[in-house]
Order: sequence, then structure tokens, then C-alpha cells
Amino acid sequence: MSDRLMGVETEYAIGGMQGEEAADHPTIIRHLLDLAHTSLPNLQDGSSSGLFLQNGARLYLDCGMHMEFSTPEVSNPWDAVRYVEAGHDTMLSLIQRVAQDRIPETQIGCYRVNVDYSGTGSTWGCHESYLHRMPPADLPRDLIPHLVTRQIYAGAGGFEPFSSGLKFTLSPRAAHIDRTTSFDSTNARGIFHSKNEPLCSGYNRLHVICGESLCSHLAMFVKFGATSLVLAMAEAGLAPGSAVELDSPLSALRIVSGDLTLKRPLKMKGQIHRMTALDIQRRYLTMAEDHSRDTFMPLWAPDVCREWRRILNALDSGLDAAAKMLDWPMKLLLFASHAARREMDWSRLPLWNAIIERMHRAMELPRNGEIFPLERAISPGSPIPELARRIEAFLLRKGLDWDELRLILKLRAEFFEIDTRFGQLGPRGIFAMLDQDGILEHHVSGVDNIEHATRNPPGRSRARIRGAVVSRLAGYEEGRWVCYWDRIFSQKYGRMLDLSDPFAMSEVWSNIPKEEAS
Repeated sequence: MSDRLMGVETEYAIGGMQGEEAADHPTIIRHLLDLAHTSLPNLQDGSSSGLFLQNGARLYLDCGMHMEFSTPEVSNPWDAVRYVEAGHDTMLSLIQRVAQDRIPETQIGCYRVNVDYSGTGSTWGCHESYLHRMPPADLPRDLIPHLVTRQIYAGAGGFEPFSSGLKFTLSPRAAHIDRTTSFDSTNARGIFHSKNEPLCSGYNRLHVICGESLCSHLAMFVKFGATSLVLAMAEAGLAPGSAVELDSPLSALRIVSGDLTLKRPLKMKGQIHRMTALDIQRRYLTMAEDHSRDTFMPLWAPDVCREWRRILNALDSGLDAAAKMLDWPMKLLLFASHAARREMDWSRLPLWNAIIERMHRAMELPRNGEIFPLERAISPGSPIPELARRIEAFLLRKGLDWDELRLILKLRAEFFEIDTRFGQLGPRGIFAMLDQDGILEHHVSGVDNIEHATRNPPGRSRARIRGAVVSRLAGYEEGRWVCYWDRIFSQKYGRMLDLSDPFAMSEVWSNIPKEEAS
């Protein structure tokens, strides 16, 4: 059976309050990095803000002052979920200690979120990496239909961040994807990321940037596992995407992210008939099941296929079962319940959002997600008086009025706070509270020993060696040893550990050539 490696990078949103005032973000980050450096066994990665840890992972400050945790290379989706959770535990421990020891009387929150609702246009990434040996240029046809449609189980749920209304979406991150393919990952983001940075020898690396941070273990498990199997089938020459090519992937991404029914048909390339996102995912799954025990597939393929089918069946039968299993159905039920408590008719949101968007366009307002200026739009000095009168007449015929829209706009901030707090790390997070109460059914058998994973590397990749060496050398003549994904070396001692083989299982040290050591 084929071995496969994968990894996950999670960016965290961090914020704090000192009394009624916002705590200084750079100060929090500075203390967090200093605490990580002094309290966690580590080797620096050559930068001033990056550390490799004893479990083989990397913790560092990314662009935009985002803290990021990259899991070690893992060989199965159980470990992928396990080490994502280990990253959460590591971050939470650091945050709690910063609040207690470094900045007293400060409340600091750490969040696995995907978009910023304040109007900054920021998005936090959750990137995936998959090792493969296929020519990268041949991958888009097979992977893009999968990446577009896996939102139905891998979407985090939330609100369209650039809407001035309150528009629920399966994937808030999708609003930040504006290309079919791209080389960049911070601007002009693509469904398929064409950058190939293997960080090893003899392999290529699929880097997925259109995904999201999730809370559900089951959603993560199937996201990592299914994408690995699609890649394995493509690598084996089965062309899994050939029968499901989308006519316009970017348009399909928008349709799927906004389709709560999962029934909207997508236009297929060169075909008269159309397929839903569920149809496309079932096509991929059926092929994976047919080949699950082939030699090019990993041993865990049947396990992933079983959970993949269970999720699709649950989604196909309605959202009641999925609301205990997957992030976006959980949030949809949570938001609808909150709307009922606030006497807001959740079912009429699509109508109100359409009205807001129509008036928004007529007023030529920027697409930044700010609250729609309703009072200005319907006042005697309205810049769109004729449209406002027509809409008001329509509302009267339907027994509606502007007060309902005022309520929706007033409650936007509450819904955004709920979405943000859903992914908060620690016991105050809404997801954590629901999980603690036994309401959810998202756990996957075999995803366990999280605390052990914070201190120990996985066993079937070079991460095992990296973690062991980090543990051994941490604190030994600080700064003399530098760690990267593919090597550890010391200029002082002229020694280097070669980790260019991602499946390396033994330490291979060598002398650094004198010309390089100097």
C-alpha cells in the first residue's frame, strides 16, 4: 500500500481586553513568542520569530501579525486531526500563561476563525499540504471540482464577509477566493494554488489554500482523507476529475457556498446535463471505493471512504443529522435559534439580503461589509428615492416594513460575535461548550492522545527524527543550532542533519563543507 504524507497550517486570530479597552496586539504577540521560546523545547528556524518544537511542528509569526502553527508531517488523517488539536492546545496554554503571568488583568482570546467581520477584509488561512509525485500542471483538472464541492462537508459556515446584509454561507473563506488558479496565497487567491514548494527532494507538494479552520473532528478527518485519496487516484492516472469538470469553477464555488439546500445544479464543461455538489462528491467517492484496496492507495482508504459516505448520506437526508456532525450545519441551527430568541424571522433573510444588495448597488457603495445605511436610503434626501418607494410598496403588499430590516441590521454584530466565539479555544468557546454538554457527534475513533501529541512527534515521517533532535539539542548553546523542514545544522560545529527525505527514519549527519561553513 502507498504511504502518503500531509500537513496543516493554522493561522489564529488573537485579541485581548484590558478592562473596557482593547489590549495592544503587538504586545500580546511579543509576550507570546517570548514565552514560547523560553518555555517550549525548541530550535529556532533561522528567523527571529519561528520555532521548531519537540513534536516536529513549527510555530511562527506569519505576515499580518498572525500566529501560525504548522503540524509535523503525518501519514494519516487521524494524525492530521490529532496534531491540529495539539496545535490548539499549545496555543491555548501559551495564551493563558501570557494573560496570567505577563499581562495581568487582561482577557485574551485565541480563535480558529476564517474571516474578519469588522470590515478590514482580513482572512485567516488554514492551508493543507499533500506530498505527491504527479506533474503539478496536471493536477487542476482532477482537484478543482473536488475543492469546489467539498465545501458541503468542509465548509466552516458563517456569513459572507463582504455583504452589508446578513448572508449565511457554507464557506466564508470562499468570498476571498477570486481566481481559479493562482501562485499567490495572500492576494488574488485561487481555488488551486500552483506554487510548488516541496521542502524535500524527489516529491512535489500540493498546497491547498481555499480550505478553512474547522471544529468538527469528523469534518477535518474527511477533508484531509478525501483530498488525499483524490490526489492518489490522480497520481495513479485514473483522472478522477475528468467526468466532473466544471464549466466555470469560480462561479460554481460561489453557487455551492451559498446553497443551503445542496441541490443547485452546476454547469459542467462540455456537457448538457448538470450535477449538484453532492453528485460530484459521490462520483469521487464511488471511484475511491472501487479502488480503495489497490496498491497505490493508503491502508486507511476504506476507513475514509466509510466516513465520507456517512457524511454525504447525512447531508442528502436533511440537515438534522449533519447538524451534530459538521461545522456549517451546526452554526446554521445555532443562528436560527438565536434569531428566534430575538424575534427575528430567519426564513426571510434571503429576501432582505436581496433588497439590501439591490439598494447597495444602486447607491454605488463599496463592497466592504459595512452596515447598510438604511436610514439614508429611505430618508427624504435618499439618493435612490424611486427605488426606495418601489421597494416600500412591495413590502406593504407582503405585509412587511422597514422595521424588520432595521432589526436585522441591528442584530448583525450579535451574529458575528456568535460565529467568532464558536471557534474560540478553551472552555468559553461555543463549540467547546456544546461538545462538553454531549450534544455533538463529531468525534472520530482513533483521534486521541492529544496531550501526548503536544510533546511527541508522529512516527512515520522525518518529523520523528526532527522532534527527537529538537528535544535533545533544545537549550544547548542557544542559537548554535538552526532547524528547517529539511535539515538541522550548526555553523559553529560544521555539522548538518539531512532531512531531505520526507520518509527518513534514521539520523544521517555529515560535515558541512568548509566553504559553506564559513
